[in-house]
Amino acid sequence: MLKKQNRKYLIIAASVIFGVLFIIASVFSAAAAITNTNEAKQTKSDISYGELEFANGDILIGGKNNNGEYFMEILKAFYVTVNENGTAQRVKIARGTVADVLRKANITLKETQAVTPSLNHKVSEDTVINIENGYSVKITADGKTEKVVAPLGTVENALKSLDYNITKDDIISVDKDAEIKPDMKIKIQRVTYKQTTKTEKIYYDTVTKTSEDLEVGETKVETKGKNGVKEVTSKVKYIDGKKTNSKIVKEKVIKKPVKKVVLVGQDKSQTTYAPFEITSNGANTFTDSSGNTVAYSRVLTGSGTAYTAPAGSGTATGVTAYLGGVAVNPNIIPYGSRLYIVSTDGSFVYGYATAVDTGGALMEGSAIVDVFYPTYDECVNFGRRDVNVYVLS
Repeated sequence: MLKKQNRKYLIIAASVIFGVLFIIASVFSAAAAITNTNEAKQTKSDISYGELEFANGDILIGGKNNNGEYFMEILKAFYVTVNENGTAQRVKIARGTVADVLRKANITLKETQAVTPSLNHKVSEDTVINIENGYSVKITADGKTEKVVAPLGTVENALKSLDYNITKDDIISVDKDAEIKPDMKIKIQRVTYKQTTKTEKIYYDTVTKTSEDLEVGETKVETKGKNGVKEVTSKVKYIDGKKTNSKIVKEKVIKKPVKKVVLVGQDKSQTTYAPFEITSNGANTFTDSSGNTVAYSRVLTGSGTAYTAPAGSGTATGVTAYLGGVAVNPNIIPYGSRLYIVSTDGSFVYGYATAVDTGGALMEGSAIVDVFYPTYDECVNFGRRDVNVYVLS
């Protein structure tokens, strides 16, 4: 027979066990009710559960998972501080958002009050909620526009307080150091970068050499040219997901190009000059003496000379000699080609010209261009100098 004291402890223990079982049954009953109510909406990935909030703010969660196993979890409540007009209060909550805390504290925001963090911010034990005066503003970001009350102060601080994560690259439509004003409209454009890599051709150069084994003006390909390949890495900029520009950050040669070598016949009796070079680089550009950007298909570098003739003298193409009409080897630079001629060091500019004439020095390869001047003194001034002859596109 149990002693009276032992019977007392047994009754207490039984009461505790009965209470816990009652709570669990209540939780699972709630879970069952939720499951039955939403049965039509359930999927295999759903978890049915019920909740029970204790007086101290803790929450007991129980239910059944996809495997049919029952589970229980207790969410411990914590305090969140709410500051309003210099008055602070502590609200106990186990989970939720700033909006949930304000409901628990029976706080209704006025139209002129701003709350930070934002209402949908999930709270934690370290969260401090501030309610202060503000202005109504419109903020456009991430594809949507919201009308919110922003706290007084700078635009940058207001956006941070309202949980708009701003990076150093993002574009803000107003000065971030400007003060928040009533009905201000703020647009945030998200800037992102992406690296892309692609292969491109490296166009081969064409080198022309004079040869005494060929007739004057005759040409022969000594070495066939081959394009190379390079790997180009670019940094591409996007604004709100749209590509705006790209910048090459790295180039790697995978296959080197092979130069094309062309032999040009030269008179054996003439002085031999250093061969000139033709560079073909596709659609390239240069800047002329007036600052204009000009496209060219190739550039010839070599010796340039000057000549003059009496007024009314004809040229190989039948037109009268004129300033800007120059002599060339038509096998290298076809008649009618538009040119731009400048010394290799940039100190002397003949300028725009047209290939209209030819001459012995051009055909034998001792010069790549013979520019025309109306007077002998101008020819002497030009003399013989190394030039770049751009063949315009």
